[in-house]
Amino acid sequence: MKLCPYCNQKISFFGSLFGGIDHTECNSEAIKHQNFLRNYLRKEVMLGGFNKIAPKEFAEAQKFLSGTLEAEEAMAAGFDDAVEEMCDDISLDDQELQKIERFLSDFGSRFPEAKPDEPSTKEYVENMLNRYGSFRTLAQGRILYELQKGILPKQPAPTGLMLNKNETFIYSWGSVRCSILNVKTRYRGRSTGGTYRISKNFSIRHTEHRGKPVSYTEWKDVGSGILSVTNKHLIFLGDERDVKERFSKISSLDPTSDGFIVNLSLKTRPAVRFTMSGSSRDVWFASNLILKAPLFEKNT
Repeated sequence: MKLCPYCNQKISFFGSLFGGIDHTECNSEAIKHQNFLRNYLRKEVMLGGFNKIAPKEFAEAQKFLSGTLEAEEAMAAGFDDAVEEMCDDISLDDQELQKIERFLSDFGSRFPEAKPDEPSTKEYVENMLNRYGSFRTLAQGRILYELQKGILPKQPAPTGLMLNKNETFIYSWGSVRCSILNVKTRYRGRSTGGTYRISKNFSIRHTEHRGKPVSYTEWKDVGSGILSVTNKHLIFLGDERDVKERFSKISSLDPTSDGFIVNLSLKTRPAVRFTMSGSSRDVWFASNLILKAPLFEKNT
């Protein structure tokens, strides 16, 4: 028979209706403590520290949830909420970075020193808080901030990327799928005409086409590869073919759930779609980096 993770009492298969213990209150208390931990962590991160004299609710929540992973999950969610809020303006500035660093230092001091054969306290705390990929988002927000300051990301250009004069490589992503939107024409209507026999083995057919041209669009997949961004171009190095789009021909960019669509000022090829592997935050990062790329001026 299972035990309640909060009160350590038996959980009856038939519930309290047949004499078992009602754990509704346990579940309600658990949700209350989880919400407190999440909100408290978010607030402390935004303030740039962690109060060593935490309120009694913090200790109560940790004690009540001690038999589960829910305390760590709630604190990681609170940390992630703060990171998302800090990066909401599409960058992570110096002041916000200092707040994160002070919080990590203060929060880590609450935990005992690790034993020699265990991961360090710093590693343990960072792994716990990174449950939802918060540190990746922090790094992405920082790259966007530094790009505005003329500082390039420390990433080597992919093999085979050819740059023009005064063109600077900025960033690239692997495992990207590319599709091109083509505008095509077909005819809707009918043909008329007749066949005229000239001799025994020779005839002439006269036809007249009365159809009307109808334009339609069609996405064409051009394979998978590496998408690179420079200060002048979006360059896709594919396994089937390459695609190169100049920023001056890009009219807008529409994010999707798994990538983004680049709208072009071209009649026969009005858009290119890039599908990325990763989370929605990776799409957020890529979209905003591409929007900032044409404005990049190297800080010398």
